[in-house]
Amino acid sequence: MQQALTKKMVTGLVIGCLTLSFGAIALANDSQQKIMPNPEIREQYINTSIDNLVNEGTITQDQATKLISFLKEQTEQRESEMGKMRSMTPKERDTYHQQKFNQHPDLIKELKDIAGLSDEQAKAVADVTRPPHRPSPEGGPRCPMTQNP
Repeated sequence: MQQALTKKMVTGLVIGCLTLSFGAIALANDSQQKIMPNPEIREQYINTSIDNLVNEGTITQDQATKLISFLKEQTEQRESEMGKMRSMTPKERDTYHQQKFNQHPDLIKELKDIAGLSDEQAKAVADVTRPPHRPSPEGGPRCPMTQNP
């Protein structure tokens, strides 16, 4: 009788521990999805933001078209680089990161050159295409790109 009770308690503890661990994994996975922006949502957010700049008269439709194609090209290049990095060894990846991050691109200058924007226009476009990625310390709203649809 004592042995049966012990087996039931151990079985209950094992099942309880497994349940807790699966719950923790599910929560970790859910929070990771909220942090990583969905590419479709990101693209939609950027297109909407640039359209708003056109509607406000900050930039022209021609400039907006050039900017959207430039940003799509940048996304494709970034995805291509990520694919290359996956095939690298950790040491090659570290070397690549050191080289890459020593050469910070000037986004404002690139935007001005690509679409013929003024300094103010380029800054406005940069501000809407680089939103904050985390909620503010005061508990403000999250970036719209990181919220699940």
